[in-house]
Amino acid sequence: METGQADIRQSDAILVPVDFTDVSEYAIDHAMALAKIFEYRIYLLHVISKRQKGTDKEKAAEERLIRTSSELIKEGKVRVTHMVRDGNVFKTINSMADKIRASFIVMGVHGRKGIQHLTRTYPYKVACRASVPVLVVKDKHDHVGFQNIVVPVDFSRRSIQKITQAIRFAKVFAARVRVFGFLSSENKAKIINKEALLKSVNDIFQEKDVPVTTDLVVDPGSAWPDALLTFANSVNADLIMIVAEWGGRIQDIFSSNHTERILDKSDIPILTIMPCAEDLESEATTSKRLLVTPFIDPFGLIVKPGNM
Repeated sequence: METGQADIRQSDAILVPVDFTDVSEYAIDHAMALAKIFEYRIYLLHVISKRQKGTDKEKAAEERLIRTSSELIKEGKVRVTHMVRDGNVFKTINSMADKIRASFIVMGVHGRKGIQHLTRTYPYKVACRASVPVLVVKDKHDHVGFQNIVVPVDFSRRSIQKITQAIRFAKVFAARVRVFGFLSSENKAKIINKEALLKSVNDIFQEKDVPVTTDLVVDPGSAWPDALLTFANSVNADLIMIVAEWGGRIQDIFSSNHTERILDKSDIPILTIMPCAEDLESEATTSKRLLVTPFIDPFGLIVKPGNM
């Protein structure tokens, strides 16, 4: 067990941005749970402005991180490293995630307080632009792993292909996947079509022995974010998984406003997943079985096509 400056050769890492607020403590709490399961190292990162470089504020942050790291090592028996870096917050977070080859970024964010919320602030930018999965949390960790995962899908072929990533994540935690679809139209033909597509997704999970249910919510009076969060709360979900696009664009079902609203309103942890370049290139020739190479492999579970 150790604390100290970051070793950029370290892999199997979880990066936790820390601003010494309650929500960053929640992020550390979630990161600790993941680190224990997968024997990952936790990197605590505090970002200061360039004006604070070399000042008492930098020294105070360093001392506070040392204390926090030592406490985590003692209490949780995990590996912890701390870092203080100066620069733009969201750019620095993403840059450090790349440098330490992080498997996750775990971020605590504040919920809505009057007109103050996270929309268009750095948590949203980090979640949309990171090259690694980002787990966004607002409360303390109260369970081991994730057992009830909601996976929202739209009904493009591209989206359905990507959702198969959840198979491996669900297997790691022995979780049940709840695939969620939404229609704002009560057109019977559209409903029949969407139900058939959901069944195809359901079959994929069943073939891989992942417990799964599929639900199509038809509600002309609701928007995507509200319908999704209402559903996730109704089934007591402990994670909502969103597949993001390479280059910072969230999955097709979400406009940027929808994504912001989900991150802003959800008290359930949100995991945003980025695909890698080679997976995007391979999608054009994906088989009709709708199975693709995993977009991420934080747990060493990648299976190449033909070996699934």
